[in-house]
Amino acid sequence: MAKFSAEELLQAYAMGERDFRGLDLRGVSLFDANLGDADFSDSNLENAYLPYCQLNRIVATATNLRQSELGDAQLYQANLAAADLEGARMTRVNLRSANLEQANLAGANLQGADLRSANLRQANLQGANLQQANLEQADLTGTQVQRCNFFRATGVDLSHAMCDATTIYPDGHFYG
Repeated sequence: MAKFSAEELLQAYAMGERDFRGLDLRGVSLFDANLGDADFSDSNLENAYLPYCQLNRIVATATNLRQSELGDAQLYQANLAAADLEGARMTRVNLRSANLEQANLAGANLQGADLRSANLRQANLQGANLQQANLEQADLTGTQVQRCNFFRATGVDLSHAMCDATTIYPDGHFYG
């Protein structure tokens, strides 16, 4: 796995490169960078600092984004299928129409996130914070939402999700 610095990544992107598959970008620090339409599949972005970044339509399948900071980032139509976002900080992130199928979002902070029309089928949201998130038309089929907090979230349909007595509904009540 080739190691890339933030400077090398931005320079390659500015020169038209969009294929960043399989790279070691652990701890990369980018603020308000534009990396839209890039492919980060199978890369390691653990502990990356990416707030306010423009990441629309990126492909990051099976990518390690554990403990990353993605607050206020734009990930519209991003493909994050099977990505590992455990413990990621994603407050107010735009994940509208994103593919998060089978993604690991355990313990992630998605407070105020825009997840309208997102595919969260069979994702792991155990212990995630989705307070005030917008989940209108989001697909939560088979999604694990134990210990998940949906307080004041909108458009939440948990009818096909895997809830238990620790799941907090939008009205503040526990499941069951």
